[in-house]
Amino acid sequence: MEENLKLDPEAKVSPEDFQALPKEEELDAEKIAAPSLTFTQDAWRRLKKNKGAVISLFVIIVMIVVAFGSTPFINHDTLVKSAPKYANLPAKIPGVDINGFNGKLKQGGVWVDQYQANNIPKGTYFVLGTDYLGHSLAQRIIYGTKVSLIVALVATFFDLTIGVSYGIVSGWKGGMVDNVMQRIIEIISSIPSLVIVVLMLLVFKPGMTSIILAIAISSWTTMARMIRAETLQLKSQEYVLAARTLGESPVKIAMKHLVPNLSSIIIIQTMYTIPSAIFFEAFLSFIGIGISAPETSLGVLLNDGQKNFQFLPYQMWYPAVVLCVLMISFNLLGDGLRDAFDPKTRR
Repeated sequence: MEENLKLDPEAKVSPEDFQALPKEEELDAEKIAAPSLTFTQDAWRRLKKNKGAVISLFVIIVMIVVAFGSTPFINHDTLVKSAPKYANLPAKIPGVDINGFNGKLKQGGVWVDQYQANNIPKGTYFVLGTDYLGHSLAQRIIYGTKVSLIVALVATFFDLTIGVSYGIVSGWKGGMVDNVMQRIIEIISSIPSLVIVVLMLLVFKPGMTSIILAIAISSWTTMARMIRAETLQLKSQEYVLAARTLGESPVKIAMKHLVPNLSSIIIIQTMYTIPSAIFFEAFLSFIGIGISAPETSLGVLLNDGQKNFQFLPYQMWYPAVVLCVLMISFNLLGDGLRDAFDPKTRR
């Protein structure tokens, strides 16, 4: 047996005697599983998977473009000047023969063309009808949406400036400074926003000024409390302690380490602040202490529409639908952004 295993030193070996062994499995560790993405690119990729958030973002963009882009085409005088000839006309869309959108109203069980009954000139129509003063509902809804978005932007501005900075400073300083700052927030939060608006009415006329001042005084307190609570936890993390040991300034630490890790809370609270501010303005205008007629907002339109709701329900339905769509879209987008930007849910 041993003699058979001995190799002949004079034997010639050809390349055909060598065969490559079959490759049974690949080394997955040497492959890149996914392309390298920045934080923003990864957040956008995650956001696109949430269909509800993407649709809501599209709806919000369309409403913003329509509300602010149509301003040059809307004559402000037509929003405030009454035109009794065109009062209480139903919606009419050219080429559409559907009751409710063809200029007809049901009277005594019969559909009557209100445009013919009121001798409205041919070629004159209102796609969403008119109110009791003859104003175009479509124009007033667009302008009212613009007012609501302006109020939302103002609330967001105060949340991101006063609320975030106040919360970071309070949580970072701690001790006596934190106690004093939190007592100030408690005092402000104990005063209802409605009372603040009423007090503002003693100095200013009802309108945007009173609403904006009320939001500036009280809207940022919730954001400040949430940011302060998270800052108290983050400032004891290893990377923050390392940055302090290396001598980085508190401002640089806040911008480089705290704000990125607070982004999810900031986004969530901001998305909840926007619909709350929109509803706050609509509520104040609805009860008559916000924006008042002949100026317009969604709250004013709801107030005017509910007076004729039994006979002309469309005057209230259209602004109510726009208000609901606006608030739901911001809430759904906020949920999507929370999942996209929260580093704790990243894989």
